[in-house]
Amino acid sequence: MSNQVNRVAFWSIWLIAVLPMLAAAFMYYSGALNPVNTVNQGELVENQTLTQWQLEYHNRAWRPTKQWQILHTQPNQCSSAYCQHWSDTLPSVIKLLGRDSDRVVLHQVGPVPTMLNSRKISQLGEAVWIVDPLGNVVMRYAPKLAPEQLLKDLKKLLKISGIG
Repeated sequence: MSNQVNRVAFWSIWLIAVLPMLAAAFMYYSGALNPVNTVNQGELVENQTLTQWQLEYHNRAWRPTKQWQILHTQPNQCSSAYCQHWSDTLPSVIKLLGRDSDRVVLHQVGPVPTMLNSRKISQLGEAVWIVDPLGNVVMRYAPKLAPEQLLKDLKKLLKISGIG
């Protein structure tokens, strides 16, 4: 009788440990039961780094800082209302971060000599990008989105991030 109880206890412990792992593996590889909705406002960017952008400043390779970066890409002169609104609002967005504002730096990328330049600017299009301190492009914001959405996501990123 005692031997039977020990076997039941042994297999119960194994099932309690193995079943969640099997369920997690099934969900991971099949994609079943994954949440469809996200809380971020911008578009998540995967497998893209700043080195792929080939950024230059005054015809020299540009080295990113070890801070979070907001890059506003403008393939043409900033002529649209959306572009102008983002250009005017982005410095305020950084100020609204409060004590975390020193963890974020803003850069304009475009054809003007005072801006950063990239050979791939036409591929990037007009957008606002969040880049982490390691040089990974994290999120993209279309020009039609509101800067408040960027602020909301940036606050979350800075809160959970231990770098930068």
